[in-house]
Amino acid sequence: MLWRFSLSIVFLTTVSSSLIAQSYVGLNVDNDLYFGIDRYYSSGIFLEFGVLVNTPKDSLSKWGYVSRHWTLGQEINTPSLRQTEIISEMDYPYNGSLFLGYKKERFQHPDLGYGWGIQFGTSGANASLAKFLQNTYHTLLLNLKPLTWAFSLPQAFHLNGNGSFYWGKKLGKATKWVTHNHLQLGTFRTSLRSRLGLQVGKLPGLPFFGNRLEQFQNGVSFFLGMVLEYSTHDYSLSGSAFRNNTPFQLQAIPFRNIYQAGLIYFRSPLKLHVLLNNSSAFIEGQRYNRHPYLNITLSYLF
Repeated sequence: MLWRFSLSIVFLTTVSSSLIAQSYVGLNVDNDLYFGIDRYYSSGIFLEFGVLVNTPKDSLSKWGYVSRHWTLGQEINTPSLRQTEIISEMDYPYNGSLFLGYKKERFQHPDLGYGWGIQFGTSGANASLAKFLQNTYHTLLLNLKPLTWAFSLPQAFHLNGNGSFYWGKKLGKATKWVTHNHLQLGTFRTSLRSRLGLQVGKLPGLPFFGNRLEQFQNGVSFFLGMVLEYSTHDYSLSGSAFRNNTPFQLQAIPFRNIYQAGLIYFRSPLKLHVLLNNSSAFIEGQRYNRHPYLNITLSYLF
């Protein structure tokens, strides 16, 4: 599916020179449209909502910022030869996934926090609505031939749990070293990833790591970094971990990396987040060794 944009909304309460958001709604979209391609991880669409339920003045706990987040998401995978019906020519599996996620996060201060969450959903070309939505968009809006979806990973229900740790350390007045370590376990994905890099600008906290509600102020910040990941199982690439249910003879690569560069512009109550991603191959023998895609997020907090 070739489109990407993101919307989130924010009304804020003033605390000294910074702002603390109470809640947000948003649309967060990944896609490779802007590079004139449609392959591999070709689309991710995420509807998001979250609330800040605790601030330090409400609690005696040192982890005074408490927030809850909900996500309705869809991801789509596509081989590089989108019109082929020959399975041996497919260097990446067709797959769609649809899920609902919940996450709770606690921060001691805007640069230090942790969280946990759960996700449940379904995979499959039809159950996830991936085939219908992608081909409807291609034929009606882009005037292109529908993708074949000749072979795809089968439908299955999934349950995943995850945990995160967030940390930032100031290196200078406007420069900060930031990290986000993330562990997920379940029937859809099991992996450990670390996202790390430099954050430069006037925005406080860790705005590049999800929809942060702890503190904000108007301004711009930039991010330059990478994601390192080790994956032991990914249903979207290799099917079930418990039985052989995939028509593809493809081998997933466990070690992966993604180079990232992005910016956030915040002008109350709107936030614009743009992040360029360039990922290594996820499947052995891919026709293209790296895959660029863009994430654009507009946020409205209230």
